[in-house]
Amino acid sequence: MRRLIVTLMLPAACMSIHAEQTGRISGKVVNKEGKPLAGAKVNLKRSDRNWTKDLMADKSGNFLQVGLEPKEFDMTVSAEGYVDYKEHIKIPLADVLIKNITLLTPAEARAQAPATGGQAVPEDPGAALDMEGREAFNLAIPLYNEGNYAEALPHIEKAYKTLMEAKDKLKDEQAKADLAPEILKIERVLGITMAQAGAKKEDAEPYLVKALERNPKDERVLLGLIQVSKAKADKVAEQKYTAQLETLQGPNPDVIYNKGVEAFNAGHTKEAKAQFHKTLEVDPKYAEAHYLLAMVEFGDNNLKGTKTHLEQYLELAPNGKNAATAKEMLKDPSLRRIK
Repeated sequence: MRRLIVTLMLPAACMSIHAEQTGRISGKVVNKEGKPLAGAKVNLKRSDRNWTKDLMADKSGNFLQVGLEPKEFDMTVSAEGYVDYKEHIKIPLADVLIKNITLLTPAEARAQAPATGGQAVPEDPGAALDMEGREAFNLAIPLYNEGNYAEALPHIEKAYKTLMEAKDKLKDEQAKADLAPEILKIERVLGITMAQAGAKKEDAEPYLVKALERNPKDERVLLGLIQVSKAKADKVAEQKYTAQLETLQGPNPDVIYNKGVEAFNAGHTKEAKAQFHKTLEVDPKYAEAHYLLAMVEFGDNNLKGTKTHLEQYLELAPNGKNAATAKEMLKDPSLRRIK
């Protein structure tokens, strides 16, 4: 029985990280009110040699650099109208250093100088969780795109849990608003991954149902829901989601053929025959449907139909897995006499 293999791809930036040799730094730059400072410059300068790197904070104030040697650096964070933040840091091996920075205006720095020595300080407790969750999801993306769902799942679960917690703790309302659509994306991927690799595929259903409500034409989500329905032995739901998918994609010969195989194995030859004929209506070159139709016709003592479908099978798949059996059957005198 042919199996339908679906490759799920997620259009996202995948980061190659040599965890054995390098480390990473990530963080967020905001002002005292917690608003992100887009375009803030983060300069990293090696302490032991002449090497420097400038990073730019994105519209949410986030910055990230991977592939850093586990060495000591002088970090300077600057933005127009704010006092520079400086710190001596050490990049960890095979891990991420999270630095969330609040830049102060000159007046704010002077007012805060007795308590902090003029240094800016991280303030938003949700910012670190935000970066931690995004990091976990970045680790999952390459695994997910390669189809390694079992390996990707723990990272995706961590990302979803951490970002949900970050949403509750973030002080910056704009950061919350920016995070909300990201959580929905991760929720969708979590459902798809659980449907593929979860110990209990049924746990994926709530995430997939919500994703389908947001986009009823999401084929990957529908495929996930079909997997969940099969795991639950819910034929009604499986038929419903399969019908929705066929509406989007058109009839799928693999799905129809598999239904025929199920009926054939259960001894329901009449139903199996109908499904195999329907398969060939969608794809006339579906060799295996011809072969099993030959078996059905042989069981019904329709020797002409048996011979016809065996010959069509061999024409389409002369080296197929059932080719030897088909050739042997066609040697039978009762079939050879049929014109």
